[in-house]
Amino acid sequence: MKRILIHLGLLAATLSVGAQYQLPNPGFEQWDGGTTSEPTHWNSFATSDGTFSGLASSPHHYRRNGGRPGSTGSHYLTIYTKSIIGIKANGNMTTGRIHAGSTSASSSDNYNYTQRSNANHCQPFAGTPDSMYVWVSYYAASASSQAQVSAIVHGDNDFRAPNQESNANLYCGKAQARFTRTTTSSSAMQWQQVKVPFVYDGRSEARYLLVNLTTNATPGSGSADDSLSIDDIEFVYSAWLTDILVDGRPIDGFRQGQLDYTVHVDDANMLSAYTLEGIPEVSDATVSTTLQPVDDTSSLALLTVTAEDGTTERTYRLTLTTGHPAGASQLDIPAVRTARPSFLVYPNPAADRLTVEADGEVRLTDLAGRLLQRRQVRGSATLDLADLPSGTYLLHCNGITHKVVKP
Repeated sequence: MKRILIHLGLLAATLSVGAQYQLPNPGFEQWDGGTTSEPTHWNSFATSDGTFSGLASSPHHYRRNGGRPGSTGSHYLTIYTKSIIGIKANGNMTTGRIHAGSTSASSSDNYNYTQRSNANHCQPFAGTPDSMYVWVSYYAASASSQAQVSAIVHGDNDFRAPNQESNANLYCGKAQARFTRTTTSSSAMQWQQVKVPFVYDGRSEARYLLVNLTTNATPGSGSADDSLSIDDIEFVYSAWLTDILVDGRPIDGFRQGQLDYTVHVDDANMLSAYTLEGIPEVSDATVSTTLQPVDDTSSLALLTVTAEDGTTERTYRLTLTTGHPAGASQLDIPAVRTARPSFLVYPNPAADRLTVEADGEVRLTDLAGRLLQRRQVRGSATLDLADLPSGTYLLHCNGITHKVVKP
């Protein structure tokens, strides 16, 4: 596997450019050489290490011409299970490195890992995607066999999968999908898109990404020539709102997938004075709001949601008007739902003490939802974070959630 950018250069790009919040070569269009060479930025048994790396180094994959229906690419990847001296070695492809340390398939000395000291076997990554989408076509002799695709966002460590997948101190979040065969014929492709959410229940920062693809989730299982074809891996970031507030009051009739709204107001003098707020679906998205006059009776608000990747955007349009345009949805400000109480948190990041302004029960949880602190706040209060390890936490009150970072 050849890496186009050096380690430090790629890390800088990952941290600063939204496009780097995706995998390089996600559609397996670039290859280091011929049909059984490695896809660029990916690693196979050919570059494995460990005591038995030489035994396992023969190809378990190949480049295929074409692509899934609707694809604009020219190639995709197929990995397959191979029998080596009577031992079934599952097809395996990773952004890290394969360690072949035992002839026993289930041995803990066989794993995929991020090797930070080698730029060809690590993927710096500072994003926290909401979902992973991947196209697959899977053939297995047994209807019960399960292929697996996984992506692990982890910290500054040489993370090993599956050995360390339960160590929450080492990773930030994981997306993992297992699925049975999509076709019953080894010669017939049947593509489907697998969509799997990331679960952020770890305590590590996002520093590296380890993606693993295998023909069977159970090492040494399945049959020789079981095959998994993969194309177009995409990380998805949310740019949706869950509510729009006018002067702190949610408008009636809001639906996440609806982007255009008309709100009737009684006072034309207030058209440019309303406070508008969009509530993003995820806390790492940002919302920018502009309000511009249309005429004497209407103003147009644009609420643009930018996802964490800095690239995915969605714009909601909200027209404030004293008129009643034909066919428009009339959302009357006096008929809005109950106002949300104020909920402010500062400073953020906070090393030891966090000030909260709220009216109600405030709950501090980790990313897995485990309750760490709970207290009633009327006005202002201070939370003590001194005993908590560095990381990211969630503060909840009155249906609003703030992400809190302790450096």
